Amino acid sequence: MVVITQQVPLRAAMGAPRPAVCMLDDGKRSFAGVQQAFASAAAALLLSGSLVASPLPSLAADSAAIGSCLLKSCQLPLAKCVTNPTCAANLLCIQTCTSRPDESVCQIECGDKFSNQVVAEFTDCAVTEKKCVPQRQDDGSYPVPSDDKLVQSFSTELLQGDWYISAGYNKAFDIFDCQLHKFEAPSPTKLVGNMQWRIKDPLAGTNFVTRYTVQTFDMDEKRQGILYNHDNEFLHYQDDWYILAAKDQKYVVVYYRGNNDAWDGYGGAVVYTKAAAFPKEYTQEVSDAVAKVGLKFSDFELTDNSCKASEGRLKEFEEDLVFVEARLATGIQLAGEEVSKDVVAIEKEVVKDVVAIEKEVVKDVVAIEKEVVKDAVAIEKEIVKDVENEVNAVEKAFGLKK
Repeated sequence: MVVITQQVPLRAAMGAPRPAVCMLDDGKRSFAGVQQAFASAAAALLLSGSLVASPLPSLAADSAAIGSCLLKSCQLPLAKCVTNPTCAANLLCIQTCTSRPDESVCQIECGDKFSNQVVAEFTDCAVTEKKCVPQRQDDGSYPVPSDDKLVQSFSTELLQGDWYISAGYNKAFDIFDCQLHKFEAPSPTKLVGNMQWRIKDPLAGTNFVTRYTVQTFDMDEKRQGILYNHDNEFLHYQDDWYILAAKDQKYVVVYYRGNNDAWDGYGGAVVYTKAAAFPKEYTQEVSDAVAKVGLKFSDFELTDNSCKASEGRLKEFEEDLVFVEARLATGIQLAGEEVSKDVVAIEKEVVKDVVAIEKEVVKDVVAIEKEVVKDAVAIEKEIVKDVENEVNAVEKAFGLKK
């Protein structure tokens, strides 16, 4: 379960193992929820001028309202997103997910591939601050397990050290390469995880990008088999871990579910092992553990934790990201040139219309002036005529004029 870290601008917020959907391990789940819920609408709105249907039925009818809210309440974050190569690429990527059978997973993957602070700010405004995107409600896919399904005795110290997620259930959050998580246990009831995972570079082919995040968990006061990752600022995400089984220094089976401003009730399950590859001898034990919450281990996917060096020519992480943004910037620039051409054309039409209106106004004013002058002259003539008649009458009355 990759926790989303800062990817969450569109991943929900998840727990360390990547259990939760929205936060790339810490941000992945948060981002995931956001992507699934709003990215599609935002992408269409910003880059195609119209809103496309969201993967969530409830959002299809609200797409117009979402677009209106974004334009009204998130203008600055929206503008920054459109002009930022990574954020714009994120929206464009999401748009390609429309109508695909795996639309939701596709949207979340877009968040993994294209994430930065601009995306996070846009998501925060659209989902948390202005609530333009309604929260996806819990559909019961990941119910809270009863206490009898959890380990009765557990200490966070059992997870101290380096562990790998060697098997994951949720394709959107739990299955990534090189999922090495380094845990520290300040006390038997507190856990701090430094997590990393890799995603394939969306443009550089065989290259990859490594993501990192840090998550903190506190044990339930009464049940040792439950760990909480709450009080997170981004999307206010909360991830709850349920420990289904554990074997000292061998494996820990975690089922999780979470909540954030974008999505209530996301979830998944992962198997932590000290070995990078899942030890096949524990297959039956793990199968029995996940069966307690209605899952089949045959539906889990084994992950590649070999953490091989970058296969491409670019340096992993820094140069890789530069490469991606540079490639995207080219496309964005071309799009910008088209927009500029349209703006110029519109300006010409506006000027043309203004000039035409101005000519009509001047024409009308001149016509009115002519009528006024004409009437004034006529009135003046009448007045002069009346005055002359009066003068003549007076002169006659006094015998001044014969």
